[in-house]
Amino acid sequence: MIKVAIVDDDETMLEQARACIEGIDDLPEDVDIRTFTSAEKFLSSIGPEDIYHVLFTDIHMDGMDGIELGAIIQERFPHIYLIFLTSYAHYAVESYTVDAYQYILKQQMDERIPPVMYKLILKIQKERKRFRIVETGNGGNKIFYQDIICIKKVKGSKYVEYVTLYDTFRERIGLDQLMLEMNSKEFILVERSCIVNIAHIIRLDGNIIYMENGGQIVISRGRLADVRMKINEQWGEL
Repeated sequence: MIKVAIVDDDETMLEQARACIEGIDDLPEDVDIRTFTSAEKFLSSIGPEDIYHVLFTDIHMDGMDGIELGAIIQERFPHIYLIFLTSYAHYAVESYTVDAYQYILKQQMDERIPPVMYKLILKIQKERKRFRIVETGNGGNKIFYQDIICIKKVKGSKYVEYVTLYDTFRERIGLDQLMLEMNSKEFILVERSCIVNIAHIIRLDGNIIYMENGGQIVISRGRLADVRMKINEQWGEL
């Protein structure tokens, strides 16, 4: 399921934006569009079962505005593709204080939203083709790479623990072997018992990594320079 949220305190604009997405040719059936009349209502809706992939938000709104909302999204949910909507071109300049994927003038929604959304759907679908099957007592679980926050070696065992956006899973495998099998530059070994997904790093302060789920991971001294370099390289590509 690809979940899309639209936030605007003008209900007419909400429905127009929704119609722009629903009108995309060959729109996948698994695209779920939800609308919210305030930033506060949207934030309160986010939970374990409601992790959004794309957020369209108006910039100028009563209460919390789009810039404030965007800053929160960038800090707490950096995996969400953020797109600003505005009726005024000068507000687009303000949006650059937050690292948004796009900004779209409302007067151009009909022509701009469909190609931008179509491109994102393809991008998300491609990301979701990269996954790992982990066997559990209840059968196999498909864990998408993009949902993995970090992978830790379970102390005193031959298992690793996948910490994801939704749940935690275990697999009997060594970290070195796992890194070889995943073969993904988004994952980096920060110390001998922990791998992190760069896409879910909020910030790096000294030798401490702050993750999207609120976790803090200490980078080993010997790996600090290499980890900082790889994080900067990946952030430049995201």
